[in-house]
Amino acid sequence: MKYICNQCGNVTQEHDVIIHYTKGSDGLEIVVLCQLCLDEYLEKTKVDTDRKDEDAERMKMKRKW
Repeated sequence: MKYICNQCGNVTQEHDVIIHYTKGSDGLEIVVLCQLCLDEYLEKTKVDTDRKDEDAERMKMKRKW
């Protein structure tokens, strides 16, 4: 079976892709990534996760006013 990478649009075999299921605002999203785009996608999701963690921590802090 062949898949199309969501990032670059390359067509690759099923053994050479990573399929990632995410839950977005539109419901369940299926993201197919080739090996070349995987590092970029992981870095982006790590930054997004870190930002959410910082926002959650900031909301827990007591206000001084």
